Amino acid sequence: MGGIDLRGDVLVVEREPNQLDELALEFSSILDDFGIEHVYVSGYVAILTGRARATEDIDVLIEPIDAGTADALRSELAARGFWGPAMPLDNLYGMLSNGDNIWVAPDGQVAPHLEVKFVRDEFDEASLRHAITARIGGETLPIGPLELQIAYKLYLGAQKDFEDAVHLYTLFEKRLSDQRLQKWAEKLDVEEEYDRLERA
Repeated sequence: MGGIDLRGDVLVVEREPNQLDELALEFSSILDDFGIEHVYVSGYVAILTGRARATEDIDVLIEPIDAGTADALRSELAARGFWGPAMPLDNLYGMLSNGDNIWVAPDGQVAPHLEVKFVRDEFDEASLRHAITARIGGETLPIGPLELQIAYKLYLGAQKDFEDAVHLYTLFEKRLSDQRLQKWAEKLDVEEEYDRLERA
């Protein structure tokens, strides 16, 4: 296994991309072709940084897009061999606009898949606007700022989420902004959990 290093706002992952990474990189490339701002968040960030745990989905937030862009994206995804429960993803725009997640996967594959949703609240917006860059296999991905990812994992509260938060905090503790972590912990009302994390 290669090293993982946070250099300013760039996360350098020195290993060969795995199946999850390849799926995220391909989807990111498609979104880039359409100029759609996006950011990878949640469990995938922990796994990208070396946490060994299984997952079936990769969470990706995208900026709100109009129906025409959604239709063009749907066509491109189908042409590139992707499918989803609403396939041929005909209702992609309607589902996203209603606040639903859609999932997208390579043809014939159920897991892993991408869980795609529009940015919905200030936390999603902050992940998108303050995204950092992850570099892997000579390519790059936008990922949510680590301080917010940690606080949000504490907010979600499941055991795997706390373990994800511990992993990220332990790995990058000296390079994280205490001020930003504290701010997000307060906004998400998880100061007690954050204190527990610091003692973990």
